[in-house]
Amino acid sequence: MLVLMFWSAWLTRSVLFEERKAKVESQIEIARSVIRDVAAQVQRGGMSLEGGQLYASELIKSMRYDDGRGYFFVFDDSFVVAHPTIPASTPVEDFKDADGRQLFVEMAEAVKKAGDRAFVDYRWAHSSGAELENKRSYVRAFEPWGWYIGTGTYIADINQMFMKRLLQSGFGLLLVGLPLTLLMGWVIRDLLRRLGGDPRYAVAVARQIAEGELNQAPILQPGDTQSLLAEMNRMRESLARTIGDISQSAHEVQDEAHAISSSNAELAARTEQQAAALAETASTMEQLTATVRQNAESADQARRLASNCAENARKGGTAMEQVVDAMLAIQSSASQMSSIVDTIDSIAFQTNILALNASVEAARAGEQGRGFAVVAGEVRKLASRSASAAHEIKGLIDGSGGQVRTGNERVRQTGEVIRSMVTDMGRLNTLIGEISSASAEQSSGIEQISVAVAQMDQMTQRNAGMVQDGAHAAQRLSQQSVRLNQHVVRFVIDDSSGGERSRVPASERGSASFERPAHAEQSEAAWV
Repeated sequence: MLVLMFWSAWLTRSVLFEERKAKVESQIEIARSVIRDVAAQVQRGGMSLEGGQLYASELIKSMRYDDGRGYFFVFDDSFVVAHPTIPASTPVEDFKDADGRQLFVEMAEAVKKAGDRAFVDYRWAHSSGAELENKRSYVRAFEPWGWYIGTGTYIADINQMFMKRLLQSGFGLLLVGLPLTLLMGWVIRDLLRRLGGDPRYAVAVARQIAEGELNQAPILQPGDTQSLLAEMNRMRESLARTIGDISQSAHEVQDEAHAISSSNAELAARTEQQAAALAETASTMEQLTATVRQNAESADQARRLASNCAENARKGGTAMEQVVDAMLAIQSSASQMSSIVDTIDSIAFQTNILALNASVEAARAGEQGRGFAVVAGEVRKLASRSASAAHEIKGLIDGSGGQVRTGNERVRQTGEVIRSMVTDMGRLNTLIGEISSASAEQSSGIEQISVAVAQMDQMTQRNAGMVQDGAHAAQRLSQQSVRLNQHVVRFVIDDSSGGERSRVPASERGSASFERPAHAEQSEAAWV
């Protein structure tokens, strides 16, 4: 607290310096504003330059601040213009302070070097005595008239204020520190009571619990049930039970994980066999689909060929009907020719009779009818030949008529056979069409079966992958359970809580306990 007090006082001293610095800067700005107002009046013609400067110097010389201890001074590069203790028109080069410094010359050079303002440190007699004291003045140029306006503050004033603040802080610390010390003593005693012992002993207990030594109970004060050590003891007991349960569960999980892993491995093998069988089935179904598709195409071609044959047979039946009609027409023509031949035979017979009569008449006529008899004989011969030819033609026509009747009968029979073929070809076309439709439906059904088998194959492959993933997960679970056992085994607990999971022999664990350090007992005795 003393260090804090001194550090606060030192900061206060720095703040005082900054406040003094800001104060002299603001006072210089006030003085400059006064001079600017007078310069403005001179510029407007309200007074002459010399009168304005004289008036401004008197104003600055009469200005005071800080209960009259703060004053202003004005000078230019040649003379002192206004100062409470230095006569006006004193050459700046001739004036030297008590240390022999050309103070105003140094101030002007510092302002020119810094720009238009500067702080200058020097020693100057305080108004309350003749002893020299450190002083810091702020000087700023007023360019229109070539003046330098300055004011300062004594460092001793700041140090005096600092010592005053320091004494006030020390007195406040004394008033606050004594009750605070008593309060801290009470707080430390209450803290030890709440901890249940020395903090270092509590740290040792927490460290041993963190290292997994859960079979050692900390030493507690008689009747202590609410301190930190008592709560840590309850935490140790609860953690020991939890670790024991976790260890037992980890062993059970490990056993179950081994069983799941074995089952998944067997299931994976069976699933792979099923996938292989489905793949073979899918390949067979594809071959069967191709065969059925080829049969359907062949049946369709046979149906088209049967349709063409039926159409050709139908055309043949029509042609045979036309042949039958032509044979009937030929038979009718043969009958008419036979009638004509009979007519010719009748004419030849009558002609022969007429020729015979003519020969008789020519014979009766004698010599005059001899030529006529010759002609009649030739006519009779011709009539005989015509009758013979007519008989031959009739025989031929009768034979042709019989053959035509026989051919007509055969053509009729052939037409009936062709009509029967047309009917049969129609039935065959219908049957082949039904076979083609059935083959197409069978091909479609087999394709659907093939798709279903392929999907079953894909699902089996996915199931096999999932089974393998499950097997891997079971293996990882088994590894994690082993790691969990490895983590749990680092905790040393009682045999009644967790079985054989101790890192140290039973002989060592039986005599192990938290030992309270001697310095802890001395520390507690000091506060009781």
